[in-house]
Formats: sequence, C-alpha cells, structure tokens
Amino acid sequence: MSSTADASPVRLRNAMVDQILAAEPVSAPVEAAVRTVPRELFLPDTSLEEAYQDLVMVTRRDFDGNPLGSVSQPSVVAAMLEMLSVEPGHRILELGSGGYNAALLARLAGRTGSVVSLDIDEAVVHRTHECLRTAGYTGITALIGDGRFGFRLRAPYDRIIVTIDALDVPQDWTDQLVEGGRIVIPLQLRGLTRTVAFSKVGGALTSDVIRPYGFGQMQGLGVPRRTAVTVAGGVRLDVGTDQDVDVDVLGDALAGPRHTVRTGVILAPDDSLLPSLDLWLATVQPTYGRLHTDAIADQWTPVAPAIPTGVSAVWSDDTIAFLALGQTTDAELEIGVIAYGPDRGGLADLLAHDVRVWDAERRGEDPTIQVYPRGTVWKSPPPGRLFDLPSAHILIAWD
Repeated sequence: MSSTADASPVRLRNAMVDQILAAEPVSAPVEAAVRTVPRELFLPDTSLEEAYQDLVMVTRRDFDGNPLGSVSQPSVVAAMLEMLSVEPGHRILELGSGGYNAALLARLAGRTGSVVSLDIDEAVVHRTHECLRTAGYTGITALIGDGRFGFRLRAPYDRIIVTIDALDVPQDWTDQLVEGGRIVIPLQLRGLTRTVAFSKVGGALTSDVIRPYGFGQMQGLGVPRRTAVTVAGGVRLDVGTDQDVDVDVLGDALAGPRHTVRTGVILAPDDSLLPSLDLWLATVQPTYGRLHTDAIADQWTPVAPAIPTGVSAVWSDDTIAFLALGQTTDAELEIGVIAYGPDRGGLADLLAHDVRVWDAERRGEDPTIQVYPRGTVWKSPPPGRLFDLPSAHILIAWD
C-alpha cells in the first residue's frame, strides 16, 4: 500500500469526497463521516490510490468469479446514507456486511447510537470484524445471519439499510422498524432495481426517495431468484421472477427482420431521465425486463452497451421490442424502439406509445411506491399497479 506524502490517505480521501460533492451535495454529517472513515483500512489488499477511486471494490468471489462480498462505491454509499437520514442515538440494522458502511453508520449514530451488521456469509463477517477492529470501530456488532429475518434480539430499529438487491420485502423488516422509522432497500422488480427510501406509517412502507442504484443479489435458502435467460448469441434478457419467456421462439424472432419506430422523444446526451422512463415502462407494460446486448442496428444503437443494467424490453409469445437511442444532432438523442418477430410493428407501436405518454405526462417524475403485508385486503382496488411478492404487495402509483 502506498504511503507517500503526495498520496496520503487524508489527501486522497478528501479529493474523492470533493469529487462526490461536485456531482451531488450531501448533508454536513454525511460529508464529515465520509471524510473521516479510512476506506483504505477496509480494503487491505487494494492500493491506496485504488481505495480512493469512486468505484465498487469486490472483496470476495465464488469459484465462478461471481462477487460474494464488496465495499460499495463511495458516491452510492454517501447517497444512501443521505436517504437513510441517520441521527445521533439511532439504533441501526445493516443487512449485508463489508465494514466500511457500518463504520460510516456508527459515525453518524454517535456514541449513544448502535449498529448491528448482519451477513449470511461467515467469511464476509470475519473480514468485517477484522477490518472494523483495525480501523478502531469496536462498538459495531457484526453477526452471521440470514438478512431476510432481520435481527429481532436488538429490535426495534430506527433505521434499517439493505445493501444487497432484494426481490422481496420480508415482513420481519417492517415489523422490526419503529413507527416513523426509515428503511432503504435496493428493490428489484421485473429485472429493474431501484434503491428506495421508505418511511413506516401505519404498518406500511411509503417511499419518498427513489434512486437508480443496484447491488449483488441476496443469498440464502428460500430467497427469490431472478431469471436471466440467453435469448440469442450476445443477447440476454433479465425478467425478474414470475414472467414467462419462450427463449427459442424469441431467439428465432431476433434472427428475422427488424422494425424500427422513432418516438420523437428527445434527450440531451447527459440527460438523467432514462431511469424515470424505465420505471414507468416497468409499471405500465404487461411484460417487462432488461435486455443486455452488444449488437448495433444501423444508426440506432441499443442502449445496453452504455448502461450496465441493460435497456427496457417487452415481449409477447413470439415478438420482442426494446428501447434504443438514435443520434439526431451533436447535442440531442432520440428514443426509438426496435422490434423483432411476427408482431414487430404492433409491439413497437405499443412501446413507443408509452414512451410518448411518459414524455408528455411523467417526464422526470417519480411514482410513490408502497409496501403492504402479504394478504392485505382493500375495500376497493387501490390506484396504481399492484405487484405480488412472496412476502408483500408492492403498489406503484404515478398520480
């Protein structure tokens, strides 16, 4: 690890924080925490310069190279801490360990607060223990446990933060949160992940901040598994759970003629509105998933190569359509739709229609997401789109 005067930890840490704040300011307590906690001590096998890059750092992989543990990207960590809104004296539960985030939480909660960090992977918890001890954060409780069940022995909590993608919202999370408390969850629905800050009101969770952040998938027996299928060479479709895809039929469709529709919806090259559009389409379309491909169709380039999380896609029994961006001028991009299959014209028109509706009525707007216990019965159907998860009902309303 480098320790030269020109690359001192404090100098590099402050430079990293300055870079983060230039892109997105955070509150004074969060800034102070990120400027204080030594990230390099939670990345002992990483160079000092790498430790202070604004990147996620994988700390443990399985035999196939898939990440099992990591130290999250500092800008995302800071944004999630801002969403969580920790105050001195808060009791905090962190689901998914690494050490760095727990140390930041401890700084924010202060001497009168407490932090419990839970992870199902024994090696990750052991590493967390060692890093926290080295960094001098000995008051944090790091435990081995299945995050789905929370940790009842220390409940209730003022704040809960989940640092792995969740395809379900277990009732234990809501039950262990105080009324009026906050929980931040990277919630994955139909292949799309959005990190959502919820407040608990009347036993249900209601969102007030939604951000386009995602993490690794939660481990454990009985955890819902998202479905990612290879449709054709170089084309993968992430459909989440409980959606049917005929891989062979859609693969044949992709080998056939293509149909392109221009929507007339314009984005600036640095526009940050695509996440809003993606969530809108995931809400209103009968089917929805994330298409990952390196293919290029004439001047209409699928969005996926530039966006690691893929591009919005919909499908029917034998036809698939997905979003694309076309360069109209040096300063503008137009959203288009590319479709393959027997009904390529019809499906492309339907997807393009919803893109235009978003542009006219929802552009830049976030919906309200509510989480209700599984089995909740309403006297009349609630407004919005209702999704049934194993442990919860998710209601997404744009009005």
